[in-house]
Amino acid sequence: RRDVLATSELATKLLEEFAKHPILLQPTKAYSPASIGKSYLHAMGIDPILQRQPNFPKQYLGYAQSAFYGGRTSAHIRKQPVPVVYTDFLSMYPTVNSLMGLWQLVIAREIRIVTDCKTGIEKFLRQLTASALFDPKTWKKLNGFVRIIPDGDVLPSRGKYNVQTNDWQVAVSHLYGDKNPTKALWFSLPDVAASVLLTGRVPAILDAFGVKPNGVLPTLRPTALGGVVKIDPKRQDFFKVVIEERKRTSQRTDLSEVDKKRLDKALKVLANASSYGIYAEMQRQETDEKIWVTCHGIDTKPFRPHVAHPDTPGEYCFPPLASLITGGARLMLALLEHRISELGGTYAMEDTDSMAIVATEEGALVPCRGGGHRTPNGQEAIKAISWADTAHLSREFAALNPYDPEAVPGSILKIETDNFDPKMGEQRRIDCVAISAKRYALFVTGTNGRPELLRAGITNKDDRWSEHGLGHLLNPTNPESEDREWIAQIWLNIVVKALGFPAMTLEFKQLPAVGRTTISSPALLKPFTKLNEGKKYADQIKPFNFLITCHVSPLGHPLHTTPERFHLIAPYESVPAKWLDAAWIDQYTGRQYRITTAGHHGGSNVARVKTHGEIAVEYEFHPESKSADAEGNPCGKQTIGLLRRRHIQIDYIKYIGKESNSLEEVDSGLIHSEKNVYTEYPDPSRDEWSTKILPALKRVPLSVLVKACSGFLHRRAIVDLRAGRSRPHRKNREALVTILGKLGLA
Repeated sequence: RRDVLATSELATKLLEEFAKHPILLQPTKAYSPASIGKSYLHAMGIDPILQRQPNFPKQYLGYAQSAFYGGRTSAHIRKQPVPVVYTDFLSMYPTVNSLMGLWQLVIAREIRIVTDCKTGIEKFLRQLTASALFDPKTWKKLNGFVRIIPDGDVLPSRGKYNVQTNDWQVAVSHLYGDKNPTKALWFSLPDVAASVLLTGRVPAILDAFGVKPNGVLPTLRPTALGGVVKIDPKRQDFFKVVIEERKRTSQRTDLSEVDKKRLDKALKVLANASSYGIYAEMQRQETDEKIWVTCHGIDTKPFRPHVAHPDTPGEYCFPPLASLITGGARLMLALLEHRISELGGTYAMEDTDSMAIVATEEGALVPCRGGGHRTPNGQEAIKAISWADTAHLSREFAALNPYDPEAVPGSILKIETDNFDPKMGEQRRIDCVAISAKRYALFVTGTNGRPELLRAGITNKDDRWSEHGLGHLLNPTNPESEDREWIAQIWLNIVVKALGFPAMTLEFKQLPAVGRTTISSPALLKPFTKLNEGKKYADQIKPFNFLITCHVSPLGHPLHTTPERFHLIAPYESVPAKWLDAAWIDQYTGRQYRITTAGHHGGSNVARVKTHGEIAVEYEFHPESKSADAEGNPCGKQTIGLLRRRHIQIDYIKYIGKESNSLEEVDSGLIHSEKNVYTEYPDPSRDEWSTKILPALKRVPLSVLVKACSGFLHRRAIVDLRAGRSRPHRKNREALVTILGKLGLA
């Protein structure tokens, strides 16, 4: 442990020195983007906000953290191919930072809370229009937070929208809250502005506060980004400089092509880390020992839960910045959505900083289930705006370009090069098929009338099909290869079927779906204790060795095993033909099992695992649960066509840790229980017992309750529970919920 600590400290010092001296920093996997971003801030004399201002009022940190959500990501038209123009906002987070003037908060000597701003914010929102949001000055007025009771407003929320997967997702929905003022929620001002834009009405604001910089740090000093790009943090907006200089890199004559590529990569990593990530960084403590922690949330007073795996803030974590940045990005997408809807159009998907706008060359009605129009032959349809309309939208967003026009000319809303023929340079028709958030593919129709996925080329930056949900699996035909062509085959099959063509046969569909992971914790090494016995150290399974993992089918668990505590791992094997004969080990018990892809269920010592074909089917039918179909029902596996925002009634509020913890382990199947991913922080005044179960118990006559609880709760215990003097253990609580259900009260 001392060696690891010393290495970590040394690495930090080296990174700080790299930031000071003219050495081109080549980012590699050894240096995280966050560590690089922090090093440059250190080099510029910028200490973390909460270190230089340790008495910053924690209740406002709690308000801001409760208003923190990720980017807008969704499928808006599901499993129905539509023509689109694919657009992307230029460096969304640095752009939003610059527009909102957030660099002044980063370098401020002090950040002050402005509490007498409720009336001013209400006036600002009443006068807010789309035209006003195309004025950069408006964005400087968005640095605040408001407390409201949602009443159908279009706002972000984090919830469990799918009873099958039971995972937490972020949605932008019509949100409804309890009319009790104590149940009001905090949102960033950009999020509330987006709701006003999309609904046309201002919510009732109960409270508000702003954040304002005061003075400038006296420790600021110039440095050189990548050892080449000079910046004075006192006089220059760091977020702007990074993007401007990255755009200028290709034109530099004082650097070799190799150094240009290195500088470009370093600036890209730096822009991504320093413009958002480090201000939202939370680190989950991997210890099973429960400790008491003090939590600040939506209420004035904190609460103290007893939890394992608490989250601790990263060095530069500052919730007001993180919430304002992501809120600003969601507002930018809402502004684009609003302008599209004013033209009568819609979009197929959105992904944090991009949107696929439904459009054709001249504009037309496009058949789409659930659309509000009808084609001449009576089909439900949506309106596709014209390419000229999308070009006009792009030009409108040029007004929000905060950068030097010589370095970054034109608009921040880019019509991506994918929309243009790579040989002729002329705009062409491209189509989109989307399934759910972050699962979409763009394609063109070939000369033979068959679809062809958009691929990386001379002008296109990336392949335009998503690997989300599949990227954790090994190449089924050659696990040693980084070639992801097998994912392209799955997507092409989805597109072909969506177009009405016969499905193609995936050659690898019968192979077990196997992923790769690393022995990164003692818990993953422990199952191999018996396997390692008697072997030389060189021949043992060791820390940081690769493993292979597989996914057990729903009915495939061996007899006498618990699905939530059963997962198979094995020493890394690169030959797929050997996977079925390998000795697989349950990571929880260390017992060995065999695997099979035959039949439908497991046996005494055999697990039935999923094949690539079955994974592909699950992928294709993954529902967009946070959206609704044309009738307002939650989107299901079979839903096709235009989706709508769901109307969400808040049931009760639960505090959880940052939702991105251990996502790689979840994808690979190493983690099955949400408690191993999210740390829950129970607030006694807001949990399910206080807000739902206890009020229901009080509505039941005591005599009825005593009779129903006979055998596990005495009358005195029931009286104490109803009076709030005690709380039941888990089993008794579950029994009470069952009784309330039978009485029609749960």
